[in-house]
Amino acid sequence: MGKSSEIEINLINLQIGCMLRFARLKQNLSQHSLGIKLDYSSTMIGRVERAESISGWDKVYTISKYLNVNFNSLFSLKNKEALISIVEESFKLEEKLTQEKVDYYNFLKKTIKIQFDLLEKERTS
Repeated sequence: MGKSSEIEINLINLQIGCMLRFARLKQNLSQHSLGIKLDYSSTMIGRVERAESISGWDKVYTISKYLNVNFNSLFSLKNKEALISIVEESFKLEEKLTQEKVDYYNFLKKTIKIQFDLLEKERTS
């Protein structure tokens, strides 16, 4: 797999987590309550949302179906501005905003920008 493909996979993995977190927050669900409804641990839900590992498609499918997120839309890479907008909208919906969450959202936006910059560099090389 070429470097560009690895970057795109990283970005899609980030996008999946961002889109699912945003849908969960819009429905005013905690990771814990979503996990109970789907018989998943809140830890697993958090790992998917934080893109800590590439999740099995079956888990992503189940979560997206419950949250009414089009499964296919998760895998079509959005542009940088759209993805950062999802992150910012999720941030606004957070009810229990700790410094750790503030730091995470800032880190996430920075990571998305860096990954898109790397992708652009790879595409122009």
